[in-house]
Amino acid sequence: MKPYCVPEKTEKYAGYDMIRKHTAIPALPDARLRLLHVFLEASEFAGRSEVYGTVTALLQTGLDIHDRVAPGDDSEEEQAMRTRQLKVLAGDYYSSRFYELLAAAGEVEMIAELSRAIADVNRRKMELYLRIQGGKVPELREYLDEVAGIKVRLFEGFDGLLKGALSAHWQTLLNLVGLCEAAVEELAVASGTDQDLISFRSAGQASDKETAVHAELAQWLGMFAEQLENAVAELPSTVNRELLNPLIENFKASAELKGKVIG
Repeated sequence: MKPYCVPEKTEKYAGYDMIRKHTAIPALPDARLRLLHVFLEASEFAGRSEVYGTVTALLQTGLDIHDRVAPGDDSEEEQAMRTRQLKVLAGDYYSSRFYELLAAAGEVEMIAELSRAIADVNRRKMELYLRIQGGKVPELREYLDEVAGIKVRLFEGFDGLLKGALSAHWQTLLNLVGLCEAAVEELAVASGTDQDLISFRSAGQASDKETAVHAELAQWLGMFAEQLENAVAELPSTVNRELLNPLIENFKASAELKGKVIG
């Protein structure tokens, strides 16, 4: 079984000095990437786990960079406009490396599969955005489901490879990881710990209401992390559980920390 080395492989293709100088690169979605790695390694596609993990990391990074592009207007300063334009170009650059690597590997079918996933991700983002802009804000749990679905959609492009006994485990764990990440991200936005993150949720809520939302997010995160722990414990021995355990601990720690800060 090959070690998990997606961050190192991604750095090889993504270390472009101009982008790093002018644009904050989002952290890799480590939880989803680790999950993909251990499942591919347990499947008949273990030989492709490295290239699949690398291209997915690059593609997801490109999507995440685009998500951090704030709307502009005619009154913004030139530097702000340049920064925003560079973020768009940086996202395009990361996505182009995805096509380049898969094409070089002869993975034409996977290019098509992930391209469909990208289109679906963008459609679902727009639908959620327009829904909220129209005043139809979903309840928190429904909102987390929507965001988690967007986060995992790209990784669902590998559903067709992870068949048989792995399929149900893969889908369950991917959904739970997406829910955990959605809750963590919303907590980061609400607490202001990541200024570049942009949430779909409406801003400007009253402080007492916002505090209650923080507490509810921490509770949901704790519950998702517990469900994830139970689901990992049920994995067959062919799947490397040890590589997933740090994810569980990180999510549980985040829920506990945010709960203490809020409380």
